[in-house]
Formats: sequence, structure tokens, C-alpha cells
Amino acid sequence: MPNTKQQLKLKNNIVSVHFDAEFFFERGIRYFHRGDVPKAYKYLRRCVDLAPEQPTYVLHLAACYTEMGHYEESNNWLSQVIQHMDSTLVDCYYYMANNYAHLGEFDEAEKFALMYIQESPDGIYAEEAEELLDFICFELDRAPREWDEENQLIKEHEKARTCLEQGKFVEATKLLERMVDEYPHFLAARNNLSLSYYYLGEFEQAMSVIDDILERDSTNLHALCNLAVFLKHRDMHEKADEIIEGLTKVQPILPDHQYKLATTLGILGQDGKAYELFLSLTKKDIEHDPSLYHYIAVALYNTQQYEKAQKVWKKLKSLYPQDEVADYYLQLLHTSTAQNREKRLSYHYQLPYDVQIKKKEWFKDGKIPTNLLQDPVIRSSLLWSLRHGDRDTKLQVIQSFQYFADAEIEEALRQFIKAPQEEEYIKRTAIFALRQMGAQPPYQAWLNGRVEEVHPDTLQEAYPEWMSQWQDVLDVLKQQMAGKYNVIEHQEAQILWAKFLQDVQPNVPMIRKPEAWAAALEYLVAINYSKKVVKKELAQRYGITLQTLSKNIAKIEKSILLDSKKATSYDKDE
Repeated sequence: MPNTKQQLKLKNNIVSVHFDAEFFFERGIRYFHRGDVPKAYKYLRRCVDLAPEQPTYVLHLAACYTEMGHYEESNNWLSQVIQHMDSTLVDCYYYMANNYAHLGEFDEAEKFALMYIQESPDGIYAEEAEELLDFICFELDRAPREWDEENQLIKEHEKARTCLEQGKFVEATKLLERMVDEYPHFLAARNNLSLSYYYLGEFEQAMSVIDDILERDSTNLHALCNLAVFLKHRDMHEKADEIIEGLTKVQPILPDHQYKLATTLGILGQDGKAYELFLSLTKKDIEHDPSLYHYIAVALYNTQQYEKAQKVWKKLKSLYPQDEVADYYLQLLHTSTAQNREKRLSYHYQLPYDVQIKKKEWFKDGKIPTNLLQDPVIRSSLLWSLRHGDRDTKLQVIQSFQYFADAEIEEALRQFIKAPQEEEYIKRTAIFALRQMGAQPPYQAWLNGRVEEVHPDTLQEAYPEWMSQWQDVLDVLKQQMAGKYNVIEHQEAQILWAKFLQDVQPNVPMIRKPEAWAAALEYLVAINYSKKVVKKELAQRYGITLQTLSKNIAKIEKSILLDSKKATSYDKDE
């Protein structure tokens, strides 16, 4: 028998093995090639749970579903690949055509087979696609169709819808405006155009499109749902309630309409009716997306049926063990008090943003994760605030755009600086942000009562002198605060600086040494978050005098009316 020391030594020599997605993928492929599809599915499902963003893994999981006869579920995954992961993987069209043929939905099968041949006429499945079309025509007892305007229209609409889902509202708007112009009777494009305008903050245009749809089809469910949400968000409650009352009486047959109505009623606070519709969807003979179970649980929670909600989240967790959303809400149920439970939960299938910031390394190294960049909720709220927020909000939004420096945001800022009604000071700030983003000049802007072209050689004249120095202060601040403060505290410092500069206009102080102002900002943020900080040590770290630091702290405090007692609470530690 080994003694205690030997036992400890043996235990300490155990090496833990980390099974990553690639490990499960290799196992899955091995079993798939052996023809053991159930085991292949088991491993590939685990693989996709660990790395859902990898299209190769998802494609093989879809193949498993096809082999098991779950053709609709296979197509759901294939659609995810082509729409959200890699649009160049056009082989998905051929796989989807095969699945639809197995389901007996030959019109859909023909559509996707034609899409594949259109996109890849010399592809590896081109011959098989032609044979599939021959088979479809035999079954339908008619001549084969050609790739026509209708198919092209469907494909373009899918592209526009994907842009909306990814928060690319400007691109979606351009696509949809062209489609509506060319195909005026295609109401699905009009509905999405109204959403696109709404996300961009163009409320009047969104309402105009909705009115046009309802003139053509007064019972159009998507338009009525969108109208109810638009009116509610604009505090036009009486008109919204009339529409909501009608929507609660609708019993849609098509799953797409049922899903749209359920999510709309949930957003509008009609949780009981939303629950009935979501529950009905689970009874359809298809395998469901995990979000559906989350929506059911949220509806139950919002109607104070906490034990039932807990059971549904537990079911979601059992079906999808890697699901972080289920983990979070189960913990919330366990820890929340009766008072906390009075707050309604959001129907968004994701962790709350403050939780994600803490849990994940968002904004690490000055970067932002792709999934956040593509979140339409975040992007629409920022774009809405840029157009309709107050002065402070607009300045903060422009500042935050440094994290969203893509073509969509650039276009939004370019449009913003052309608006005559916007304050010139804020437009100059937006021009500065465009330059910082690397946007190609010249910039067309409404300045001094007319449209002007702002060129690189006139940038210094176009901006107040302090603006380039403003960024120098933020650069120093970012470097000095790195590793000592979280992202919320970083953002608080930036907002504090922007507010100070705004409040002292036009008497902006000369910023000779950025370190002096950066140190003052760090100090104020530190004491605001109850972090112990010593002025003398802070001044030494920034390479400035204690007197200069104290003077700048006092200036910022005076300008933005900070609580002077709190701001000087650590003076005794100097």
C-alpha cells in the first residue's frame, strides 16, 4: 500500500486533458466515414457547441442531420452557414436542394438547385444538380424553369435581410430601396425597408413605408407588428394599444407569422399571449432553435410563473449544455429577490451587455468583438441617439464610434455632418472622429451656413485647436489606465473628458502637457469608483507636479459640478 505522501504524489502527477472542438470533430468524422451516424452526430454536435462560428463543423453536422432524415434541421444549419458565416460556400445551395427534394418540396428544391447552378456552373455538384432538376421536372410533370427575376429577387432580399440581422442598416437600406423601386408589389422588401429606416432613426420614413404597405394590404401581419412597435417606442400609446388589441386576437397558421407575432407581443408586454404562440411552435414537427426555449422561459418569468420558467431553462441547458444564457438566468432565478423579480426580462437571446462585458474580454487591446459590432440592438440605439439624442448624448455616441469604425458608421457620420439642423460644434467633433477613423477625405459638411468640402489641408482650420490635443490626452490616459481599470471605468474617464471640454466652450484651456489632464481624469474616476489613490504617487507616475495635478482636478470639478467632498476625500494620503 502506498503511503500518504506517495498518494499525493500520484494525484499531483495526473495531467488533465483538454478536449477542444477539433478533438470532437476528428472523432465525428471518423464515425461518419464508418457509417455510424448516431455516434458521428454526438461528437459533431459537441464540436459545434464548442465552436459554433466554424462553418466546416456546421456543414458536417448538417450532413449528419440529412443522413438521419432530419432534412429541415439540416437546412436550418445550412442556411446559417450561407447567410451568417461564409456566403462563398455555395455548395450549401445544392445540399439544401437535396433536402427539400427528400421532403417532397420540389418547388423549393428547384429554386436552390437553380441558385447553385447560377452561382457555380462548373462546380463539383453541377452535374448532380442538373440531374436533380430533371428528377424534379419529372415529378412535377412540367418543363424545367430557368434562373429568372423571381429567383434573383429572392436571393437579393435574403442578402438585405442578412444585412439587417448584422446591423448593416445603411447597406440594407440601399438594397431594399432599389428592390422596392424595381418590384413595387414585393411587400416583404417594404416591411424590411421600414425596419431599416426605423433602426437608422428615420421614423417618418419608416411610418410612410408602413402606411404604403397597409394601403396595399390592410391585414399584412408583419406591417401591423412593426407599426405597433414603432408607435409604442414613440410613446403613441393610444394608437399602439388599438393595434395590439387586434394582434392578440390573430391566430396565424404559418410558423413564420406565428414567430413574428409571438416576438412582437412579447416585446410589447403581452407575455401571456406570446407564451401561447411560442409554446404552439414547439409542437411543430421540427427540431427547434435554442432561442425558442429561452423565449418561452422569459414569457413565463414575466408572468410570475417562476418554477415553470426554471424548468424550461433547465430543459434548454440539457439540450444545449454549453448554453451560457440558460446558466445566467437559472442563477438569476436562484439569487433574485421578490422585489428584483418585478422587473421584466428582455426577449433577446443573449447575456445582458453588462454581464458580457464582465464575463468576456470586450474592448481588450482597444478592439471590440465581431458579434457586438453586428448586434443590431446596439447599432440601432447608437444611430438613433446620433439623430435624436440631446447634445451630451450625441457627443458620447460620436466618441463611442471609435469602437465601431466600419463603413456603416462612416456613412452615418458623413450624413450627420451634412445636416443643417445639427449644431456646428458637434459636427466638427464628428469630422474629427471621421479623420481618426481613417475615413477618406474630403468630407462634405454643412458649416458656416453652407455646404463645404473639408480637405486634409484645411483640417486644422476646420477644427478648434484643442481637438487634436484632446485625443493626445485620451491616448495618454488609455496607456496609464491599462491593467488598472475595467472597461466601464475607461469609458467613464473618456465621457468625463468630453463633458469637460464641452462645458468650457469656447474658453478651452491650453493643453500644453496631455499627462497633466490625463492624471486629473484618472484621479476623479478612481475616487468615483472608491479606488484608493494618492495624488503624490499619481503625479509621479504621470511625470507632473502635485500642484499641477491638484489645479487640473479643481478645474474639472468646478466645470462639471462634481461633489467636492468626495473628490478630495483622499487628500490626507498625499
